[in-house]
Amino acid sequence: MTAQATRTRTNVVYFLQTHGKPAQVARLVQVITEGSPDAVVLISHDVAGAALDGPGLRALGNVHVLLHHGGYGDFSHLDRYLAAVDWLDANGVEYDWLENLSGQDYPLRAIAEIEDALAATDKDGFLLYSPVFPDRVPAEADQGAGPRYTLVRAIDATMRYDYRQWRLGRPTAAKHHWLRPFQAINYVQPWIRVSSAYASVGVRRRRTVFGPDFHCYGGSFFCTLRVECARYVRDYARANPDVVAYFRTVLAPEEVFLHSVLVNSGRFNLDLDYKRYIDWTGCTHTHPRTLGLGDLDELLASDAHWARKLDLDRDPKLFEILDQRIRRGARMSISRMPS
Repeated sequence: MTAQATRTRTNVVYFLQTHGKPAQVARLVQVITEGSPDAVVLISHDVAGAALDGPGLRALGNVHVLLHHGGYGDFSHLDRYLAAVDWLDANGVEYDWLENLSGQDYPLRAIAEIEDALAATDKDGFLLYSPVFPDRVPAEADQGAGPRYTLVRAIDATMRYDYRQWRLGRPTAAKHHWLRPFQAINYVQPWIRVSSAYASVGVRRRRTVFGPDFHCYGGSFFCTLRVECARYVRDYARANPDVVAYFRTVLAPEEVFLHSVLVNSGRFNLDLDYKRYIDWTGCTHTHPRTLGLGDLDELLASDAHWARKLDLDRDPKLFEILDQRIRRGARMSISRMPS
């Protein structure tokens, strides 16, 4: 679905994994390309989702749409991420940073301001992480944000990463309903685990890929990484097919794979401030709360670069207010430029 020439040099590549809401995706792409005309926007769209307006998106700038098979809480998220790194290399795109976004993210400040902050930092990435199993990580190891941040409860962490999972197709409301009673067995024996959220059944493993030299770190999949980090993860996946095979059989591998590979390498200077405003208040560990006008004060006071999840159909006024702030910030950035 890409026809125009690919720009071969950009400071930031904005990578979007999308599966629906075409109008909201178009609005996000427009605000990015208006704020950074030299940016490359690469969209990985789920073929099962509502169709995007490819020509309309490409008309907004250096925008490219790839079609992939999506999933939920499985390795497809990472397949699409790694495919994006491959695509950028194959098309000769030189870049400094890779922003990992969803179609329901939205900037909280001018795109130029975000890019200026990235250009000024000495960090290699903005990635929230901590040990998923704190009791299995020695005190001298990288503790990340722990104990201030926990990916999931201990019982959920064990189910996700200590059990070999079999999926019962894509999760649906009906599957969630009929699987939920079976979760009672999770509390009476250690061998089988049922997840209604992921529509899966797991069997306890004799061993995992984690150990003294490779600890399990986890956090948000949505992050900002230098090209060196993104390529390191891609190259690691190529060189370690057995590790990738393991992660294909766990729940929510996108919340641990990047983190475990990068942190265990010891090569990178990672900032725990991942520059996202995400609110999990009153939610499960599978879906953050959808933000609205009631969150505006917190959003505007935040130091984050991006907010998620937003819903254009539910709260268009929030987008209008954020657009005003973004464009006002863009004008201020231009006024500070030397003549």
